Amino acid sequence: MRTPTSRLYKRLPITAAVQPLTLYLYSDNAARRGMLVAAFSGSRHVSTERDQIIELASADACAGLKLRDGACLVLDTASAPLPPHVLGERAPSAVVITAGARVADDTEIDGHMDIPPAPADVQRVVRRARELAWLRGRAFSEGTQGSSRDRLARLNRIGTALSDVRQLDELLEVVLNEARNILDADAGSIYIIERGSGAASASARKVLGKAEKRTRAVAVRRAELTTQVFSLRFAAAQNDSVEIPFQQIVFPANLESIAGYAALTGEMVAIEDVYTLPPDAPYRFNNSIDVKYGYRTRSMLTVPLKNTSDEVVGVVQLINKKRDPRRRLTPDETERLVVPFSGDDLEIAASLGSQAGVAIENVRLLDAIANLFERFVIACVGAIEQRDPSTAGHSGRVDRITMALADEVNKDKTGRYRDVTFSDAEMTELHYAALLHDFGKIGVREHVLQKAEKLYPAQQQAIAFRGEIAARELRLDALEREARLIEAGRAGEVPSVRAKLEQDLAALRDDVAFLLEHSKPLFMTDEKLARLKAIHENPRRINGQVYALISDEDYQSLQTRKGTLNDAERREIENHVADSWQFLKRIPWTADLARVPEIAGQHHEKMNAKGYPNGVPAAETPLGSRLMAVADVFDSLTASDRPYKPAIPLERAVQILQAMAKEGDLDPDVVDLFVNTRIWEKLKLKVVRLADATDAQKAAR
Repeated sequence: MRTPTSRLYKRLPITAAVQPLTLYLYSDNAARRGMLVAAFSGSRHVSTERDQIIELASADACAGLKLRDGACLVLDTASAPLPPHVLGERAPSAVVITAGARVADDTEIDGHMDIPPAPADVQRVVRRARELAWLRGRAFSEGTQGSSRDRLARLNRIGTALSDVRQLDELLEVVLNEARNILDADAGSIYIIERGSGAASASARKVLGKAEKRTRAVAVRRAELTTQVFSLRFAAAQNDSVEIPFQQIVFPANLESIAGYAALTGEMVAIEDVYTLPPDAPYRFNNSIDVKYGYRTRSMLTVPLKNTSDEVVGVVQLINKKRDPRRRLTPDETERLVVPFSGDDLEIAASLGSQAGVAIENVRLLDAIANLFERFVIACVGAIEQRDPSTAGHSGRVDRITMALADEVNKDKTGRYRDVTFSDAEMTELHYAALLHDFGKIGVREHVLQKAEKLYPAQQQAIAFRGEIAARELRLDALEREARLIEAGRAGEVPSVRAKLEQDLAALRDDVAFLLEHSKPLFMTDEKLARLKAIHENPRRINGQVYALISDEDYQSLQTRKGTLNDAERREIENHVADSWQFLKRIPWTADLARVPEIAGQHHEKMNAKGYPNGVPAAETPLGSRLMAVADVFDSLTASDRPYKPAIPLERAVQILQAMAKEGDLDPDVVDLFVNTRIWEKLKLKVVRLADATDAQKAAR
């Protein structure tokens, strides 16, 4: 995230994802050119840091244009033709995309898009341009027909690159990119081994505010071939000559498919022409892709990816080794431009397969560790919340809202957060901080944690009992006075004594009822506080004895204007934030999660520096803590499972958030982001609308 608290991660620039582009947008029609500029400049797939957009308004403006490495020319086909040298003298890695009406088949064109472009078209074009520029740049800078020493050096660099990738989907793209690059393959695909038939081989979990699929990759163990069923997940595909929509599919791993044969036997399969397989070959070539997209597959090399135990974890399939890596293949030219994979290629592929297999195995183990840690954190949160069942689910909801807010920060390209971005690592860090933000409640006494009313049940019973004692004493005192009056011959005054008794008993009952009613979490007005003070400071005196209805401790608790906690209990609860910080600091977090304690421990700081535990201005706290603060307050207001208060209607909850922002309790920018993006609708949160609220919910404060 580009903030003063950012951390910079040093990674090798090995994937097409980090290939910078210079986008030349050519159209001599101002309206059409404006559509192109708006589409590319507004796309989140075009980086303002790495990429550059240059408008070209006429053919004359292109007279001095040279398409160098990393250039991508988007050419409006309805415009005047460009000077011949622009395309004729372009750098080997330059990419050309046509826009508007399609042109006749042209091998110099790398892709096409419509005008106006759809966001999906921009994403597809930018991704393809990065891949082609990166692959071609590497191929021509390092030499496509280099010596064995050159290839060995490149293979070593690939090994270093593979060891740096930590995400499986990214790793698969790197493996396929590198394999195609070093062996000059026009196309390729990669498959991951999974256990079972594949029907339930994909799992999903909520991360970063959205569902993220994780592949349950396994290894084929020779001892299990007769007892286990394996499947292959089609996990990545690339093609320089034909645009083929990619879709993950899962199919049984058997000897009938070429990829399945390589996976189950662990053998490399090199085929000169897939349409002339030997009759005794156990596998067959599936030509459905060729037929559907007008492609011609000829030479193929299928390489099993093995881990350190010589077990297959995946398969990479390389298609059509080209004489000239820059050329796009057409079915008519395939015969002339495609050659078989050589013996040297097989040696390189075997080495690459081993490196890639180990890398996939490492990523899979890291993923398993991450999943184990995630489940452990969730189990800890569940155990803590069980101490206070009324707030069960609160941490999970705060996590969802916080992550959704962070997502909105990343999407903001023109507003307050246009220069702020959470990286994937920072999103994961924020995810764990949100889940563990109340971890310190493990140190709060259970009766305080679960306190549903201002007075505990025993205190309420004591008030009722004191009321009964006082009533008994009032009756005894009245009987004694009546006896003395009768004894003195003044029986006519007895009715006034009894009337006074009834008046005193009624007042006593009213005081007791008032105290018990306001032991509930009702808002205490100034008038009610004055009456409470009068009851406390003016106890009843009966027959020379003092009979107080409430103790000093009761009085302190009943004075609470809102909520259920007195000052001492509130301080104990507030200490849970500092305790969270201290508890979480004891965990040996990895470098990319090092700020989890800090983010979780500062979600109660306020903009006006009146928060806790440190009392620092919220502007000095991490943005993640400020996002979490809004999520925490909103869920506390709208939660319908709190026994001490009804859920506050959505409209009033939003008003309270905005009022707290004005008072300096919450970050006003975050509150505005929350309200303007209507996070509750995107997450489909269960909230009570004012129109559907009960009288108790409308009166809740």
